[in-house]
Formats: sequence, C-alpha cells, structure tokens
Amino acid sequence: MASPDSPDRGRSNSAGGYRPARLLAAIRHFLAARQLVVILVISIQGGLATAAAWIIATDYLGRDAPVFAPIAALATIASASGQRARQTAELLIGVGLGITVADALLYLVGSGAWQIAVVVSSSVALGLLVAGRSGALVSQAGATATLFATLSGNQRSLELPRIIDAAVGASVGFLTVALLLPLDPLRAVDRAAKPFFNNLAAAIHTIAQALTAGDQNKAMQALDALNNTVTKDTTSLNDALRSAEETVTIAPWWRRRRDRYRHYRTVVDRLAPFTTNVRVMARRVATLLEYHEPVPPPLPQAVDALGDALTHLHRDSSTARGFGQTRQTVLHAARLAGQASRDQIGTFGGTVILQIRSGASDLLRATDVTPEEANHLVRDAATEPDGGP
Repeated sequence: MASPDSPDRGRSNSAGGYRPARLLAAIRHFLAARQLVVILVISIQGGLATAAAWIIATDYLGRDAPVFAPIAALATIASASGQRARQTAELLIGVGLGITVADALLYLVGSGAWQIAVVVSSSVALGLLVAGRSGALVSQAGATATLFATLSGNQRSLELPRIIDAAVGASVGFLTVALLLPLDPLRAVDRAAKPFFNNLAAAIHTIAQALTAGDQNKAMQALDALNNTVTKDTTSLNDALRSAEETVTIAPWWRRRRDRYRHYRTVVDRLAPFTTNVRVMARRVATLLEYHEPVPPPLPQAVDALGDALTHLHRDSSTARGFGQTRQTVLHAARLAGQASRDQIGTFGGTVILQIRSGASDLLRATDVTPEEANHLVRDAATEPDGGP
C-alpha cells in the first residue's frame, strides 16, 4: 500500500486536480467560440445590410448620399432578436411622426435655436405618448425632427427622401436577418428552458421536503423562489420563445423548426396555470405547518412526484419524444394525493391535495391531453383504491 507521501500518490492527486482544470478550460473555450460565432454573424449581417441599403438607394432609386438608408438597416440588425419586426415598424412610424411634427411647427414658428428645441421636444413627447416608452419610434421621431429643424433653412423637400431612406434601410436589414446566416432559433429557447424547469421542479421538491420535515421555513423558501427566481426564468423563456417565433416565421432556413417551436410554445403556455397552482400550494403548506395539521406520508410523496413529472416534461419537450413517462408520473402524483385525502387530514391539507390534483391536470394538458380528459384521468387516479395500479 502506498504511503501518503509516496510519488504515486502525488501523481494521482496531480492528475485528479488537473482533469477538472482541463474540463473548465474546455468549457470556457467552447463558450468563447460560440460567442465569437454570434459576434461574427451579426457583424457580417450589419456590414452587408448597410452596403446593400446604400447600393439600392443610390443605384436603383437615384438617391444622392442616402445616409439614413444604411443607418436604418443597421438599426434593424442591432435590434433585439424577436423584436425586429416591431422595431422596424416603430422606425418607420417614428420617421413619419418626426416629419409631421417638424413640418407643422416650423411652418408656425419658423427656424432658429429655440425653434429647434420646441420641434425636437414636441416630437419626442409625442413619440413617448404613442409608444408608451422610449424605443425606435421615439429615437427616430426625435432624429427626424432634428434633421428637419436644422436643415430646413438650407435644403427643401427632405420629407420623401427621408421616408425612402428609412424604408429601404429597414427592409434590407429585416431581410438580411431572415436570409443571411440566421442563428438557430431554438438554441436560446433550450438555454432559457433549462433553468425554468429546473428551478420550478426544485421549488416543488423543497415544498415536499418542508412537509416531510415539518419545516415552515422551507415552504417559505420555496415560495420566495417561485416569486423571484421562477418569475424571472418565465420572463426569459417567453422572451426566447418570441425571438424564436420571429426567426422560424421569416427565415426559410429554419422553417423545419416550426413544429418544435409550436410544441415548446404550447407546453410553456399551459404551464402558466400550473406555476400559479404551485405558488398557492406553497402558501397552503406553510399555513398547514404553522397550524401543526397532520401530514400523512403520501402527501409529501405526491408533491415530490409532481416535481418529477415536471422534470420528465422538460426532457420530453426538449427531445420531442412521447409523453408516456410524464403522464405516468403525473397520475402517480394524483394517486398519492388520493391516498392522502383518505388519511387523517386537516383543512389546509385538503387544500394542498386540491392544488396537487389541479397541478396534475395542468401537466396532463401540457402533454396534449384535452382539459376534459385530463380532469377525468386525475379524478380516476385519485379515487383508485389504495394499492391500485
């Protein structure tokens, strides 16, 4: 047997410590390479879109120095993924709004320093009223008003050229995103779905642990996670889905991903009431423990099974496989809830059982089961005799 100070032991420790370091280095290298790919794609899109917008405006539309065409193209490329259609519309509306306000006010008050301030302030204020927040519409309204207010004394008939520039640039930018190296729309969805499902399942398992240990603080921890972490995860996942929807709609390269996108979208939409039920369940569990109501063993087991079912649903959704394992686990949770209801149970315990059954029905609906069939399956499972299949 080698001594603690033997050379073999030293080499073993060194190798053991070296493997994690190499693994971390490989992960960092992989992530850096993926980030470089994203940067490369967006930069190529931006460069080609601005050049194409300039060529179209000058060579085909006869515009002289159409500086706003490439600017509009770049603004569309730089828009957040999933918001480019809206940003493009806002850009064009903002241009028209700025032109209208600038023309009207310059006609009434003339040109000059204070007139510029009035025109730009009015355009920005009107843009905020229309858009409800800052964005492409407000910035374009303000920029267009500034252009007209400062150049009105030197150049005339700027309205139509400015509209043409904006339309050409925005259209070219939008088409470039759709046709030139569009990024995989569902990769971001997969990344956003992982923390959502994992954190929601973890919160459910924490509720089960609270019931098993009789620990009210654990139930409150789960509720805090649901109200904070899971809420943020839900927002991120919905943002990723909106981005994917835009790409699978406009990019012909990724139309084959439409079915998987719709599948993901349906699952996430149907999990909204499930998340609400879990929040209510966490509150009722905290109250149950506060009043020291009895906790029959099948109750935490049913909650645990509900968390397991959610994990199976994530796997089935990401791989587009059947939902057999998910449905089986959901019905197991309903069966355990039924067993708990036939044991000694208090008022709040009965409410928890109802939330488990409602959550089970929600999960079944997320697996393409109709609401009527889902309720029927859960009810049958919950009323099976103890020891049933």
